Amino acid sequence: MGHGHGIEPRLLALQRRLDRMPIRAPAHPALFEILDELFRGEERRLAAAMPLRPSTTERIARCAGISARRAEELLRDMLHRGLVVDLPHPDGRTFWFLNPTVIGFFEFSMMRRRDDVDQARLARHVWEYFHGDPDLAFVRMIGNEGTFLARPLLQEEAVAGGTDSEILDEERATEIVARAGRWAEGICHCRHVQEHLGRRCAYPIDHCLALGQGADYLSRAGLARPIDQSRALDVLAHAKELGMVQMVDNVRRKPTFLCNCCSCCCEMLEGLRLLGGHRGTVRSNHAAAVDPPKCNGCGRCVRACPLGAIELVPEAAGAARKSKAHARVTADRCLGCGVCRRRCPTGAIQLHRTPTRIQTPGTQVERMVLQALERGTLAHLLFDDPTRLSHRVFARVLTTLLELPPARRLLARRQVRSRFVELLLGGWRPVAGHPALRP
Repeated sequence: MGHGHGIEPRLLALQRRLDRMPIRAPAHPALFEILDELFRGEERRLAAAMPLRPSTTERIARCAGISARRAEELLRDMLHRGLVVDLPHPDGRTFWFLNPTVIGFFEFSMMRRRDDVDQARLARHVWEYFHGDPDLAFVRMIGNEGTFLARPLLQEEAVAGGTDSEILDEERATEIVARAGRWAEGICHCRHVQEHLGRRCAYPIDHCLALGQGADYLSRAGLARPIDQSRALDVLAHAKELGMVQMVDNVRRKPTFLCNCCSCCCEMLEGLRLLGGHRGTVRSNHAAAVDPPKCNGCGRCVRACPLGAIELVPEAAGAARKSKAHARVTADRCLGCGVCRRRCPTGAIQLHRTPTRIQTPGTQVERMVLQALERGTLAHLLFDDPTRLSHRVFARVLTTLLELPPARRLLARRQVRSRFVELLLGGWRPVAGHPALRP
C-alpha cells in the first residue's frame, strides 16, 4: 500500500483521524497494513468518525451516520479486540474512546494470544512502522516532542540513605503498585512481537502490569487477567531481580500501567536509544555517577545499562590501579533507572538527584492536553466533532494561531505552557461529570 495511492478511502480516513490525536499516527505503508488487519469493514467508518473525546454511543452513531443499535454492536466487538476503551458512567451510560496507536491498540492487540487476527503479520508491520522509516517519523514524534508516554522509575533498592537520595512515593514502583487498588497482568507486547519475528528473549513474556482503571478496562475487555496485590508485587520484585527497567504511565496520580522492560525487546527503550541525547526529558529525577577509584572495570554495568549510557574507558598511563579500565557514564543518555547500581559489585556507582526536576503531568487529562499542545493537535482535541461546521472552523483557526512564530516561542517557555494548560483544564469538560476523566 502507498501513502495515498490505492488505499481504501475508509483506511485513509481512519489514519487521518488517528493522526489528530495527542499521540499522532504519521502515514506509512506499514500503518495502513496494521489498520487493514485490525479494523473490519464497518468498524473503519465508525472509528474514523469517532470524536476525539470520550462520547456516548448515541453521539458516535450520529457522527458515523448509523443507528445507535448498530454502533453499540460494533463498539462492543471492538472493545474485546483492544480498539476502543469503554468508560462506564455511574448513571448507566457508557462512554467510548478510540484507542491511539500507543499506548493503545498496538499493545492491546498483542497482550494475549489470539486467532482472530494474524499476529505474525501484525508483528512484522508494527516493527516496520517503528524501524522501516529512514526518517523515524513515528519514533521522533513520540520521543522528541515533549511529554513522553511513560516515565522511568528509579529502583529504590539502588539508592543508599541520605537527603541527596530521597525518593518520593510517586517515584517508587513498590508504592505505585501497592496503592493501585486493582491489578491485571498481560503478555508484553514488545516481547510478543519479537517472538513472532524469531528473536524471542529469555525474559518472561508476561510481567506487563495494568493498574487501577487500566486493570479494570483490560480485565473487562478480556485482554489481561485480573491478579491480586501479592502477585503484582511478586512480578515487580522478580522483574527487578532480572535487571528489567520499570516504565510507568507518565502521570503522578492514578497511573494505569507499569511495564517491566527488557532492553533487548522494548520498543520504548529502543526508541530512546535511537534518539540518543536528543530524546527530550525522558529520565527519572536521578542520574548515575561512577567513583573511578572504586571501579574494578568488570563491565557488568555496561552490559546492564538499557540505553548504552555506560562505557569502559582505559586507565591513564602510569595509573596505580590493578584494573586496566573504569566505567564512565554519559550523562545525557542516562535514564536514571538504577539497574547499573544493583549490578555493581564494588559500590562504585551511586545515584544522585538531578539539579533540574522533571515535571510530571498530574492526571491523564493534563498529560493528554500537553501532548496535544506539543504535537500540534490541541485544536482537534478541543473541537472534536468534524460533522459540525463550527468545530471545523474553530479547529482551523486555533491551529493557525498556535503555529504563528510568536505563539510558538511563548509556549516553548515551560512556565507559560504550564499556565496555558492550567487555564484550559480550568474549563475542561472531557465528559460531562464523568468521574474517571476529571482533571
